[in-house]
Amino acid sequence: MATPWSRAVRTGWRNPAVVIAVAAAAVLVALPATAVALFLSAAGNATLQQQTSLACQWAVGAQWQGGLPMRRSDPTEPEPVGRALYDTRTKLASQALADVPKASHTVTTVLAGASVETATRTPTHPEQTILNLVSRTGFENHLQVVQRGTGPGIWLPDQFAALKNLHAGDLVDVRGGSRNSLAPSGKAAVPDSGVTRQLRVAGIYRDLRSMPDQPYWCSIAGVYRGDPLANVGTYPVALVSPDDFFSLTTPDSGVQNLVESSVDTTGMTTASAPAVVAGLEHVRTRTENPADPLEHAFHRFGSTEYTSSLGGMVTRADQVTAQLATTVVPMGAVGALAGLVIAAAAGSFWVDRRKAELAVLSSRGVGPAALVGKAVLEVGTVVVLGSALGWLAARYLVAELGPSPLVTPGALTGSVIGAAAALLVTLGAIAVASGRRITAMFDAHTTRRRNWPWELLPLGAALVCYFVLGDDPEAGAGAAGSVARIPPRLIVVPLLLVIGLALLAARIVRFTVVRVRPVSLHRAVAFLSWRRLASAPAAAAVLIAATAIPIALSVYATTVTGSVDRTLHAEGQLVVGTDVVVDLTGPAQAPPGFAASFADRYDSAAIGHTTVNVIGVDPATFPDTAFWDNALPGPTLDDLIASLTAPGAPVGVLAGIPGTNGPTNVTINGHTVSFEVTSVAQLPGKSAGFPLMFVRRDVLAGLAGENLHHELWLRGDPDRIIPALSVAHVPVGTLGQAGDVTANGVYAAITYTFLFLTAVSVLAGAIVLVGLLLYLNSRARARRSAYLLLRRMDIGPRAHWRALLYEVGGLLATGFVAGLGFAAIAVAVTSAGYDLDPAAAPGTLISAPWSLTARLAAATLLAAVLATLAAQRAVSRARPSEVLRDTN
Repeated sequence: MATPWSRAVRTGWRNPAVVIAVAAAAVLVALPATAVALFLSAAGNATLQQQTSLACQWAVGAQWQGGLPMRRSDPTEPEPVGRALYDTRTKLASQALADVPKASHTVTTVLAGASVETATRTPTHPEQTILNLVSRTGFENHLQVVQRGTGPGIWLPDQFAALKNLHAGDLVDVRGGSRNSLAPSGKAAVPDSGVTRQLRVAGIYRDLRSMPDQPYWCSIAGVYRGDPLANVGTYPVALVSPDDFFSLTTPDSGVQNLVESSVDTTGMTTASAPAVVAGLEHVRTRTENPADPLEHAFHRFGSTEYTSSLGGMVTRADQVTAQLATTVVPMGAVGALAGLVIAAAAGSFWVDRRKAELAVLSSRGVGPAALVGKAVLEVGTVVVLGSALGWLAARYLVAELGPSPLVTPGALTGSVIGAAAALLVTLGAIAVASGRRITAMFDAHTTRRRNWPWELLPLGAALVCYFVLGDDPEAGAGAAGSVARIPPRLIVVPLLLVIGLALLAARIVRFTVVRVRPVSLHRAVAFLSWRRLASAPAAAAVLIAATAIPIALSVYATTVTGSVDRTLHAEGQLVVGTDVVVDLTGPAQAPPGFAASFADRYDSAAIGHTTVNVIGVDPATFPDTAFWDNALPGPTLDDLIASLTAPGAPVGVLAGIPGTNGPTNVTINGHTVSFEVTSVAQLPGKSAGFPLMFVRRDVLAGLAGENLHHELWLRGDPDRIIPALSVAHVPVGTLGQAGDVTANGVYAAITYTFLFLTAVSVLAGAIVLVGLLLYLNSRARARRSAYLLLRRMDIGPRAHWRALLYEVGGLLATGFVAGLGFAAIAVAVTSAGYDLDPAAAPGTLISAPWSLTARLAAATLLAAVLATLAAQRAVSRARPSEVLRDTN
């Protein structure tokens, strides 16, 4: 026997339109409510993974770094030194790290200077014999072998071997044990002590400098890459076994020692990382405890420094999550509220579809509360199903499109709680909306309240928030440094503004559509579509507003994301000048395959009492190499550089001294020369501080003589450029990269906020489809009746479909144009906040989302066509007898 519950459930599933509307409402409420916890967790995990992937794996784990004593400080004390201390440190570190989760085996490295000569002692320049002598655990497994010998010995890089004409199996004389090989001095690392031995070349490997850095070698990358700030030469790396290494040293040798262990960060989350951090910090405590043998080995017998950066990375990831919560949570709430609007509409729609039945029940004494309970019972299972689908959709979308597929168990629990809360709230919204709709059947005061100016609430709130909310992009300073966030004004104000403008537009449409009498609608199709709009102004206004809001939010979010990225990129490029700028220490040839230009810099020129940096450029190659964005104010870079070749007095282009134009005296290397100066706002290569002036390279060389810094500017991928510099034997002093200006800075997680806002806008786009469904279904009965009459007036199916397309397409097109207008207003109001570093030039650069706008226009057109085809198919299948009897 069927129970009232089962009867209510079956009744609720009999109306497909109501089922779709309610299920969509439940999904639209549950999805953002569920996604907030998942997205925040994914953002924190993505930040953690990004930091660990960019950092050296050994620095993330445990790393002891310092000197290895080769002589006892007190000859009477039996303290270990040299090879004995090397073995002791390796053993104790391995034992200490055995209790650290995910810790790798210990890798021990010793480094010293050495010189290598062929056994024939062919005369060569001393600089061409120097190498860094390195012994590192398991190095043989991390080399790209060019030639391999048959026995032990020394491994030499291919570039050094080619210079010496050496091959695997040859004998070389190795003198090791330099004191100053790793010292940050400006002198060459010539070995001044140690033992000379003859070793066989065990193999030739590809020079580490000619390849991208590998994770295994990252802790000694400074040895073979050099320090860009030291302005000294770098030397190749020769690799030997520990036995051969210590056989080449003496008590006077200077040896550096590293003992390292990485941690496996694959799949590591902010929830699982603290256990690893605790283990690493316990090792730190032991290293600093005077009673612990670990402290004896690393501190008492030779001072070393223990480092581990994983703890700071976890702290920074938590800071990012905390800052994102201030914007993501409100956006999730807005998304859920948008879903509740659909839930309320679905509740009202249920009442409209059951109006006759409800009137009969009400006449028999069934009160409003019981009728509302009937609505909740009928749609309850649909809401449960929709909430579950919303949770599954949130899990899938965050995993596939979010910052990271990794989420913590706590976030999963929070998402389930969010889905349950969304279920209850959706049922409540349906109950309230259906109750109000039922009451409105007998109460005229409800209609009056609809005419109140509700749009003033969000518009007024947007105005207040604009002046109250801060616009500082940096917040959350802590142990891990500052974390940038999107200023709250850039999120809250546009959301309120778009919602308020959409409500205002809906009111205007509802007011005007019934009052405007177009005089040009002579064709029956156009007249029919307009009359249908005028007969249901409220539905038309709601559909326009529902279309405008997601369009506006999506365009706005994409504009801000692109503008922030474009502005930060321009700031980094302008500071450095181009992708890579190399300060040369000698003559060089540019590596092939990149846009390159040689330039000369003189840093002590003067205009009046102002110090000016001067760069001499090659007009033929510089414009194609230096960075320039055509949105920057003033003439283009091509025009500026072309002006340097003008005949007559030497020409200069100056940035940093506004108003300096025309003949200007410039003092360079004691020579005062009148330049025809053009003042501009910004030039590539101008950092904060002194002004910068461009002149022709030959003009600067004639004035400054030898007092110049020679530079090579390169445009391209730095990951390809840097190895190419080694292959081309470019003598690199310092090296500047545009990516270093913002890399690992406070802006790494900024795009997460607008990624979520874009997702919310896409979610809001689903509201358009549901709203379109409700709009078509609300008019379905009248449309069927009208279609039968229109057929007898010689209006065929094609003409009726065109009328539908004009009706629905006109509403969607109006909403699309309105959404673009709302987005433009939001951008105009908030664009000043897109520059996250206002002190740096060039200021905000707007990135217009033309591609997204085209895709949204195509999607809007497709939705209109498909919806009208479905509606036309529905009316075409209607039976005249049933329609005329009004039984369906």
